[in-house]
Amino acid sequence: MSSCGIIISMINYLKNLLDKTRKERAVVLHHGVYKKTTSTLNGIFIITGMTIGAGILGIPYVIAQVGIKIGLAYILGLGFVMMFLNLMIGEIAVRTKKPMHIPGFAGHYIGNWAKNFLTVLVVLSSTGALLAYMVGEGRTLSAIFGGEPLWWSVFFWSIGSFFIWKGLETAKTVEKYASLTVIILIVGLAFFLFKYIEPSNLTHFNISKVFLPYGVILFALNSTSAIAESHALLPGEPGKFRRAVFFGTLIPIIVYVLFAFAVVGVTGLQTTEVATIGLGQILGENVLLVSNIFASLAMFTGFVGIGIALKQSLVWDHKVSPVVAELGIVAVPLLLLLIGINNFVKILDIVGGLFISLEAIFMVIVYWIAKNRKDLEVGQYNLHYIWLLMVPVFLVFTFATVFSIIKMF
Repeated sequence: MSSCGIIISMINYLKNLLDKTRKERAVVLHHGVYKKTTSTLNGIFIITGMTIGAGILGIPYVIAQVGIKIGLAYILGLGFVMMFLNLMIGEIAVRTKKPMHIPGFAGHYIGNWAKNFLTVLVVLSSTGALLAYMVGEGRTLSAIFGGEPLWWSVFFWSIGSFFIWKGLETAKTVEKYASLTVIILIVGLAFFLFKYIEPSNLTHFNISKVFLPYGVILFALNSTSAIAESHALLPGEPGKFRRAVFFGTLIPIIVYVLFAFAVVGVTGLQTTEVATIGLGQILGENVLLVSNIFASLAMFTGFVGIGIALKQSLVWDHKVSPVVAELGIVAVPLLLLLIGINNFVKILDIVGGLFISLEAIFMVIVYWIAKNRKDLEVGQYNLHYIWLLMVPVFLVFTFATVFSIIKMF
């Protein structure tokens, strides 16, 4: 055989080997079901898609009330606290090596009582989030097309429920494109708004409302349920998974800073609870249309992602029938909406300040127990200087929980 033939044979051999490897890694057996693995980029989009939702629309309002400097400090400070929390949950997911969600991790390391308690918290926070998405979506679609916000909420609920029924594989595809579109629209809109910023809107400060943004911003930054979903499609790839967690958390922080600064700079104290509606009222129909399109997409990806994560938690951690889980997940928020629970910012505040904060406290405890049991071994995902991560996360979410309870009573 000539040297040329040998080279061609070697190339063909390597190509066949690579194709074989790709085919072997194309699917993974996850909780009894074969699913296609995904890329780091798709893992990032799963996390960003489940993070950027109704919360981003409430951030400008609470920041406008307290002042832009305090508000941006909240986004950055709480953003990096949430980053630490997500990285800890990611390491738990990698080392546990079982298909679990937040309640499952708590049950594995603490006991069934913790699993059941976390299940209640996850159900409450997820239901509140789904309700907030429905309320916000109703208002944005009504601003675009006219009509009653309630009926637009029901219309949105029917579309979102269909995708929750379709499951994780569909969500991966939808969130990839919808999340990318949302991010491009938000960033583009923010830069467009910069030329309309009034400097006087950036000087307002109200010390009496200094704690107002807490719960809303925590809600907007929350992506803990997305970590298990991302890990489900990046198994055996701890390095890629860690990058997905890092960038999937970082991107919303950057997007929120840009959007909040631009919107508050333009609308000031006239900022509405659903920020894009106020923008349209001040800058005209074109801005109203573009801003509410991105808002609708953001809430759509958030609704689908949170709904699927809650379904997977009930199915994986409690062996609930998928049909029963789906019915409960979509029916309860609709019922709450129909009986008149529709205060957008209040829903965000309670869910973020109380339910999500309690979840976070338990996950810090779970991580600490797992470390002490040596279940979290050194590896590609290993986190260093762990006390520097755990202490601020624990303190921030403990404060948020106590403060939210005080506000409620």
